[in-house]
Amino acid sequence: MPHAHVCRDRPDPFADTRTSSLTAVTPWLTLRGSDVIHHGTAAMPTRLLLALAVSAAVAVPGGPLPGVVAAAAAPAALAPSATSTPSGVTESALAAGLGAAAEPPAPEPSDSAATVDELPLVVAPRDEATPVDPDAVTSDRDARASQPLDGTPAGPEDLPPVDDDAPVVADLVDDAAPDRVVTPPVDTADVQTVGVTWPAGVEAADLAPRARSLTDGQWSPWSDLEASDLAPDAGGVDAAHQLRGGTDALWIGDADAVQLSFAGTADGGPADMVLALVGSPEVEPDAPTATSAPATWRGDDATGGGATVVQTADVRTSAVAPASVAAPRVYSRAEWGARAQACAPDVARTLLAAVVHHTAGSNAYASVAQAMQQIRNDQAYHITGRGWCDIGYNFLVDKWGNVYEGRANSGTQPVIGVHAGGFNTSTVGVSMLGDYSSTTPSAATQESVARVIAWRLASYHRDPMSTVGYTTQGGENSRFGPGTIALPVVVGHRDTAYTACPGNGGYAVLGAIKSRARALIGAGFVNPATTTTSMGIGGSVSVTGGVITGASWSLAVTDTRTGIIVQRVNGSSGASGGGTIATWDGKVPAGTAAGPGTYRLTLTGTYGATTLVPYETTVTVTGSQNPPTVAPVPLTGDLGFVPMTPVRVLDTRPSAGALGPASRVDVQVAGVAGVPADAKAVAMTVTAVNSSTITHVRAWPAGQARPDASVLNTDPGRTTAGSLVVGVGGEGKVSLWNNLGSTHLVVDVTGYYTTASSTGYAALGTATRVLDTRVSGEVVQPRVRRTVQVAGVGGVPADATAVAVNVVSVRPGGFGYVAVVPSGAAVGTTSTVNNQPGRDTANRAVVTLTNGGLDVYVDGVAQHVVVDVVGWYGSGATTEFTPVAPVRAFDTRSGAPLGAGETRSLVVSGLPADARSVAMNLTSTGATSAATYLTVWGAGGRPGTSDLNAGAGRDQANQVYVSPAGGRVNVYNDLGSSHVVADVFGYFAD
Repeated sequence: MPHAHVCRDRPDPFADTRTSSLTAVTPWLTLRGSDVIHHGTAAMPTRLLLALAVSAAVAVPGGPLPGVVAAAAAPAALAPSATSTPSGVTESALAAGLGAAAEPPAPEPSDSAATVDELPLVVAPRDEATPVDPDAVTSDRDARASQPLDGTPAGPEDLPPVDDDAPVVADLVDDAAPDRVVTPPVDTADVQTVGVTWPAGVEAADLAPRARSLTDGQWSPWSDLEASDLAPDAGGVDAAHQLRGGTDALWIGDADAVQLSFAGTADGGPADMVLALVGSPEVEPDAPTATSAPATWRGDDATGGGATVVQTADVRTSAVAPASVAAPRVYSRAEWGARAQACAPDVARTLLAAVVHHTAGSNAYASVAQAMQQIRNDQAYHITGRGWCDIGYNFLVDKWGNVYEGRANSGTQPVIGVHAGGFNTSTVGVSMLGDYSSTTPSAATQESVARVIAWRLASYHRDPMSTVGYTTQGGENSRFGPGTIALPVVVGHRDTAYTACPGNGGYAVLGAIKSRARALIGAGFVNPATTTTSMGIGGSVSVTGGVITGASWSLAVTDTRTGIIVQRVNGSSGASGGGTIATWDGKVPAGTAAGPGTYRLTLTGTYGATTLVPYETTVTVTGSQNPPTVAPVPLTGDLGFVPMTPVRVLDTRPSAGALGPASRVDVQVAGVAGVPADAKAVAMTVTAVNSSTITHVRAWPAGQARPDASVLNTDPGRTTAGSLVVGVGGEGKVSLWNNLGSTHLVVDVTGYYTTASSTGYAALGTATRVLDTRVSGEVVQPRVRRTVQVAGVGGVPADATAVAVNVVSVRPGGFGYVAVVPSGAAVGTTSTVNNQPGRDTANRAVVTLTNGGLDVYVDGVAQHVVVDVVGWYGSGATTEFTPVAPVRAFDTRSGAPLGAGETRSLVVSGLPADARSVAMNLTSTGATSAATYLTVWGAGGRPGTSDLNAGAGRDQANQVYVSPAGGRVNVYNDLGSSHVVADVFGYFAD
């Protein structure tokens, strides 16, 4: 007897229960409607006889598949169904948007591939049909009309040849069923599956198609071909590719012929329907494998393609989710002979539920080879007949408990199938291969279905005995209209659609399958979620959800930009259907509030020897920080310099102290880390790390008014350092201010100024280049020191204790940094210049000399480095430093920018008459060339060195030491045009 090879729908009101003299009419197997690929049409014979295309899949001979055999009897009986379930947490399964699907891979030859022929089919109006014995096989219409109703069943040798160009016409009437029209028998050699399709949007259910098959000279009872309730969700790639509606596939096995019957109507059938005849070879395994296959996932699909990710409300991404339940042995698509996908199916961001089906096909398959044959035919029908990307189910389980991957990548991603209209997204469709209308699935089948469900749902924190909020799009055959419902995590298809699927026998064991799946999971978090995804500084967030069995848990809070765990909360919970599991109060261990930024919450747990699947999500902290302003102090002048090995006085990363927008932090620089409490100014390097947006940072003596000057400009794509000399303000602090977004800041002090020191500063008339690796061609290798002798070279006296240098990273090939430190000093914690791949980047720094030298150290990638000395510190230098509250020196934005190759003389405002040199911050803004540089000098010709390297799309700042001539400095721009802004931070005078 043929069986519809998918779920049965509700009983058809037009079902004919009468019995003819030839056959008994069996209950209908509905073919449910949706669209399918158009294969072409035959010309309509008459106005009322409308052409239908008949697709015949013909076997392609080939070699055998790798061997498999039927599995042995089931392992153990399933646990009884539980009587109560915890409450669920509402989660949306709707896609927020669909991207364009990736192009499918080119089809690869398969030993078991199926091809498709097309035959036209015509359904005649009832009043034009001819009464005849439908068992007659002659193609002559008059002769057929004279056959008695009790004619002898035909054999295959009596079948007329198939003519691909001639329509198969349903224009015969059996007087035992006078309200129906039938076709003559159609040869089905090498065909095992049939189905009917029709154009999209056509209502064809009233035709009530039926089919019967001829095997060994005997006709089977009529089987109903019901309109398919398998339909893609609206808006997905399957819906976009689906061009035809149709029935479910009907498995006829090794039948010799098939005959179709339709309800007689006044107008006949709709135009351009399709009867798909699908076939593939039954390929026996080369060498049988053990019946107890290893319980491992075989992700060796050779025919799958890329996938388009659908955004949903759940936080989990479509990447492979961790699993706490071992995967069952799954036969891959390559093993069962899948064809290539026609298009790449959509992928959801989570799995919310499992839908259990039966294929409603024959239970008479006698081997794994025949089971695979059925699956291949179903896939061919779904792709070629219906126009979907792939087979509709995610997994199939045969009567021996063997598991087969359906849609490609279903074992690693929440691939959206076509198995439950309105409920495809974020569900896994598991179909039992066979008809379980009255037959109970074997214990092995139940066990495998439970294992698949536990394996796939545990990764997404679902409890098979619980519920989840599911937002459905509804559908033609759906029990629910669009909206959000409380959906059991494991359902039968009949729970979501008007269908009998998975059959009474299959549905009766659903409770046992749920219970067994939960037992396999053992322990876990259920439907975890956070109470908020965004909170202000000092706010709190909780992870809520249920707990299966119980758990000792730990909640780790990680700054996503740095990867540093900034807080950890530990606790335990008993079994729970819902509630608060863990809470982060928004603080770090020191008791201070975490700064703005995005933090990853990772909830882990154990129960005895069971490790729970972790839950991971993010929360964003927003807001600004501006502590009370400290009292200002007068800035002291005539200071001598004391060099020192760089010391770190601020790093916001370990304490999650990122600075928010329009936010200030006051950094203690005096009285810490070797800097004396009476220090009046400091030489320091400020580094912006992991900025969330384009921003700039300003610096000034604490307590003074905030200046307009920036000391560095940065963006999310780079780490940026800026060196400066700045006066120490109230409470021994320097204020730093971030303009936009949030950023981490690192501050290193490289020296300080006091009234007690007699070490002055002397500017060199022309910068001295002490290193240029481009000349030697020897790049500085990562994590290899290069010592450079400075004292006694190019105007720097032998007793110099420190130097002011300009350091340039020359177009490195990747990210990293350059550190210039006292010779022999520790490295790996401070940077002088941070790389911008492919661009020159410069920074000014004050470096202490050890034995007259300094070390150049590179991390990240090998690169060329240039070091220019612009001045030195020592007992022989006579000028002393006086810090000032930053004041604007000049700004070309009030006029024209500097053009390419232009030198402009600019007045330096804010300097006393006795100033010998000035420490000012120079900024390039609005540069038009991809790469340019600025040089600043006083008297004489232009030096052959750069003070600032910049380029289009980014503002760039650097502190320079320059000796004005007559209160003016010269600024040169190399390429394109650029505005120039300068701010004075102090000056050197005798």
